[in-house]
Amino acid sequence: NSLVGRLFVGIGYPYGNLDVLPFEKKYFTGGANGIRAWQVRSLGPGTYKAPEDSYPNQSGDIKIEGNLEYRYKLIRFLEGAFFLDAGNVWAINEKDNRRGAQFKPTTFYKQIAIGTGTGFRFDFDYFVFRLDMGMKVRDPAQTEHHGWILGTRKLTADDFNLSFAIGYP
Repeated sequence: NSLVGRLFVGIGYPYGNLDVLPFEKKYFTGGANGIRAWQVRSLGPGTYKAPEDSYPNQSGDIKIEGNLEYRYKLIRFLEGAFFLDAGNVWAINEKDNRRGAQFKPTTFYKQIAIGTGTGFRFDFDYFVFRLDMGMKVRDPAQTEHHGWILGTRKLTADDFNLSFAIGYP
């Protein structure tokens, strides 16, 4: 059995003749190697909520993310895990006009998303295949109940995310 954790803090700042970071340099979260309760690039920035019919592509200039995972052996090559993920991305300046996207030192902690879940790890020594089911606990884009989901409303299919990945998160 093992308990593993990870913390990531990153800031990208445009300089020179750039007003904003180039797209490929921006941070994103969600997905198999981020906050697993959200699809990749579908969380943030801040409290911003993308329109329902848009392709998920939320990104920002600042990223804070942490993961805690408890791993345990089941049988031979099969391992189980419970995890807790938290974090978000934000915009660094007013050039990003998405409502709620800007990082504010006095309120950013209220915009932290939280997800939890469980999964299986198939450890074949050379490769580790991972299957995780994440569940949203706190969604900063939700205005009711300060974003808390558990215990405040009925869970829907949108509150869960299934991720497949190679390697440990």
